[in-house]
Amino acid sequence: MVKTGDVLFRQDPRPFQAALNAAKGALDAQRARLKVAEDNLARVQPLVALNALAQKDLDDATGQQKSAAAAVEIAKADVEQAELNLGYTTIRTPVSGASSYARVNVGSYLDAQNSLLTYVSPLDPMYVIFSISENEKLQIDADAKAGRVRLPPSDQYEVEVILADGSIFGQKGRITFADADYDQQTGTFRLRATIANPDGTLRQGQFVRVRVIGAVRPRAILVPQKAVLQGAQGHFVIVVDADNKAQIRPVETGPWKGKDWFITGGLNAGDTVVVDGLALLSPGTPVTFAPADSAAAPDAG
Repeated sequence: MVKTGDVLFRQDPRPFQAALNAAKGALDAQRARLKVAEDNLARVQPLVALNALAQKDLDDATGQQKSAAAAVEIAKADVEQAELNLGYTTIRTPVSGASSYARVNVGSYLDAQNSLLTYVSPLDPMYVIFSISENEKLQIDADAKAGRVRLPPSDQYEVEVILADGSIFGQKGRITFADADYDQQTGTFRLRATIANPDGTLRQGQFVRVRVIGAVRPRAILVPQKAVLQGAQGHFVIVVDADNKAQIRPVETGPWKGKDWFITGGLNAGDTVVVDGLALLSPGTPVTFAPADSAAAPDAG
C-alpha cells in the first residue's frame, strides 16, 4: 500500500543536474547581457534628447535591450525545463492504492520500450464496470413507459456487489457513469458504479456480479420458479379454482427475482397457485392443498 507522494523509484540525477547547472549559467550570462544593454540605453537616451547622438543610436540601443530581455526569458524557460527534468528522476505515486511489482531491476537503463516501472491501483473508492444488454435496456424502458416499472427519481439507483463466493459486499454504491453508445461487438450498454472500499476488499481485475436496486414493480405478482411450467403454447401455471379443482392458466412471465418469477399477465391477486405435485395434476382434478411454507417462498403472492 502506498500513499500519494510516496517515492517509488529514483533515476540517476547526475546528467539532469548537469543540464540544470548549465541552464542556470546561461541564464546568468543573459542577465549580465541585459544589464549592459539597459545601462547603454540609459546613457544613449539623454544624449539623443540633446541631439548629441543620432536617432539611429537610440534605435540600436533599444533593440539590443529588448533582444537581451527576450534572451533572459528564454533562459528562464530553459532553467524551468531542466528543473522539471531533474524532478522527474524522483518518481512518486500520484494516487494512493496498492502498487504492483517493479517491472525493472536496479541499474537498468530505461527507454521507450521499457518505460513502464510499475502501476498503482487506487482502491478507495473502487470502480465496478458492468453492462446490460440492448434487449434488457429496451425492456426496462418499455415497462417504465407502460407503468409496469417505476424507476427511481433522477436514476438514483443503488448498486450492490456480489462476490465470487456469493457473499454480499458490505458497501453499496451509485452509478456514476453511463457510456454514450452501445458496444457494437457485444450489443451491450456499459455502466460504471463507484463504491466505497475502505478495507481494500475489492481489487482491480476482480470479477463480481452486481445487483441494481431502486426500480419498483407496483402491484407485482411473484410465484416460485418451480410453479411455472412451459408447454408448446408458452408458460403456464396450475391454479386451484373456487371448486378446489386444478386448472391450467397461461401466464406472461417477466424477470426472475431470487427464486421467484414475476408474472406480468394471467394471474390476479388472491389466485391460488400449485407449487408441488404438479406432475400428478390434470385439468379438473380435485385438489387437496395446504398453504406453501411462508419461509420457503417469502415473496410469493
